[in-house]
Amino acid sequence: MEKVLFAEEQRVSQGRMLKSIVIAIMLGMVVLGYWFIRLGYSRRNGVDEIFSDSSFIVTAMVFFIVLIVVVIINSVSRLRTKIQIDGIYVSYFPFKRKWLKISASDIFSYRLRRFRAYREYGGYGIRDRRRKGKAYIISGQTGLQLQLKDGKRILIGTHRTQAIKYAMDKVMKA
Repeated sequence: MEKVLFAEEQRVSQGRMLKSIVIAIMLGMVVLGYWFIRLGYSRRNGVDEIFSDSSFIVTAMVFFIVLIVVVIINSVSRLRTKIQIDGIYVSYFPFKRKWLKISASDIFSYRLRRFRAYREYGGYGIRDRRRKGKAYIISGQTGLQLQLKDGKRILIGTHRTQAIKYAMDKVMKA
């Protein structure tokens, strides 16, 4: 096994996890509020009657299951990056479990740059945009931009800019 020049593991920040939970709760409350209105909640219909409706119960259970899935995915998501002499390896658990290898010989150029995840790529995660290329972003605003020899572009988010630049300098000189 070759020597690892750079290794980093990123997780979803607590602030972003909280935002996604709040958004899921707000959407759920809108859906559940719709069911209250749809089922004719008024002074003559009792709350017990609405809570006993099977469609409301199913909707509420789906909402809680979605909320639990959002929490679990946010808590287990990890972006792993490692750089060895032969190339760059990227894994985005649980969506991309196998390591994606980008060979050093396939890289035309690289640079560190700041980006706006929502504006440029439509958010965080594994993103593929026709004009911008592919991105692996879990948090932050700084990344390693790779320009491949076949014209494709890949952005890998990082918090350790100096360390990744040092490792890339070594890989590209080798």
